[in-house]
Amino acid sequence: MGVGVMNLISIPISLATSIILARVLGPEHFGQYAFVMALVPLLALPVSGGLPQLLTREVAAFAHSGSWSFYKGALKAAHGWVLAGSVIILGTFWFFRVGFELIPSDGKWALLPVAVLIVPLLGLGAIRNGAIKGLGRPAYAEMPQQFIQPIFILVFVATAAWFGVLDTKKAIWAQVIGAVVVFLIACWMFYRVHPAQANHFEADFKWASWGRSLLPFSLLALVSTLNAQIGIIFLGMLSSDDQVAAMRVAERGGQFVVLSLTLVNMVIAPYIVQAHQDSDRIKLQQLAQRCARGSFVLSLPVALALIFGGEKLVSLVFGQDYASISYFPVLIIALGQLLNVFFGSVGHLLSMSGNEKYTLVGQVIAVVLNVLLCLMLIPSFGAVGAAIAVSISIVVWNLVLAYFVFQKLKIRPTAF
Repeated sequence: MGVGVMNLISIPISLATSIILARVLGPEHFGQYAFVMALVPLLALPVSGGLPQLLTREVAAFAHSGSWSFYKGALKAAHGWVLAGSVIILGTFWFFRVGFELIPSDGKWALLPVAVLIVPLLGLGAIRNGAIKGLGRPAYAEMPQQFIQPIFILVFVATAAWFGVLDTKKAIWAQVIGAVVVFLIACWMFYRVHPAQANHFEADFKWASWGRSLLPFSLLALVSTLNAQIGIIFLGMLSSDDQVAAMRVAERGGQFVVLSLTLVNMVIAPYIVQAHQDSDRIKLQQLAQRCARGSFVLSLPVALALIFGGEKLVSLVFGQDYASISYFPVLIIALGQLLNVFFGSVGHLLSMSGNEKYTLVGQVIAVVLNVLLCLMLIPSFGAVGAAIAVSISIVVWNLVLAYFVFQKLKIRPTAF
């Protein structure tokens, strides 16, 4: 099973899990769950952000050259980094929560002590993901997290709901147990692909080189994670729990608008590289425009359905409690993601042509703008303000990257 197929399957599975949680927990408790689960990737960034990409690159290079001592050293160093970082993160959390009582212990904050248990598991999972990819098995690497974990969590949540025992804390525990299952399966998978000849070598290390390389990868992961979670996190800090739930519902709708472009981006990369290496600007222009046009044509009906029938769709899928609070965020996010699709694969066009630094520039601009707009709009407009902030940052990101694509590659990436 390919990575693209697993990603395609995981989206409706994750949506089904969200539907069950939203209907059973209600807007307030579903919002608490969404907020806490949005915080976890940020807390885990020091131990998981950038590590998979660095390990993929280093392991691939060492396996290709037969440098098994450095291969073992990279794995040992990564495990040391994750374990030390996890101890610091968990220790700091408990120090401020128990020692100084700076972290509240009621409401959604009462769920955080359970959720932080996921942090070391994410770090250890990142090691296995990066190493397996570096050994030439990308689909194998993604299977635990992209395919097995969503199915496990859906089964856990559906079973708890069926027996009438599902609550917010059990939903968080489902994520923790799912992370444990994924880690164990990833360990087994890594054992299967681990080169036996590496066992005969002593570990050797490139501390300075790995440290310098980890920083830019971690910055990319930080920017990407902030862009994905910033609306939910600021709503949890500045607004009510039901507004967090409304934004999460809107984001789920936006995933289906952008799904066609997501699928295109999974397969377009090698064709961009080939056209760029051949210096064939006409072919690159045709490739970019056809992919953007095809994605836009597929996304347009989905966006229009959400824009004009969003309230009824939300009520039908998530329940009547979400219809009034989620419709305008759904509408705004759908418009933002439709424009995202219209601009096409701007990030991939830059990254696959050796201009990845301009992608980072666009992401940083989008994050800064997103943060400022969230701070300005959320206190007064709640989820609607968060949706406006996210959608504007998406459009600005695409405008900046489209400009760089035109300047560096001399092509127009948009659908029309």
